[in-house]
Amino acid sequence: MILQLNLGKYLKEHDISAYRLVQEVKGEVAPNTVYDLARAPAQRVNLRVVAKILEALSRVRGEKVSVLEVIDELEEVAAPAALPTLEQLLAQVPKQDPASFKKFSYDRNRKPISIGEGGPSIVDIISEGREPR
Repeated sequence: MILQLNLGKYLKEHDISAYRLVQEVKGEVAPNTVYDLARAPAQRVNLRVVAKILEALSRVRGEKVSVLEVIDELEEVAAPAALPTLEQLLAQVPKQDPASFKKFSYDRNRKPISIGEGGPSIVDIISEGREPR
């Protein structure tokens, strides 16, 4: 079970501004804390802060506000699947036949002469250990 404090939802439902709540808890809870809690649901909060906010909400509304009114229960999400291993990723890469690679050759000015048949393949060049000039 996952619980979160959803102060913003409560404030909207009861037409209370975050500023009004900040004024009510002045000196007890930092204004940025109230604004942060009003802006987005929180899963980790200081219980003293929650108690002070509930007391302030009770004063604003004129009736006791229960902690259950500002807490939402979330459905648990299944854990993500494990990341694939390197071997699994490599198994997905299509195998290439070196014989199907394009062959190339150069003239004396290092300009390509032709692409296609004739000339060494890249596998031949690598296997011969040729270095670029």
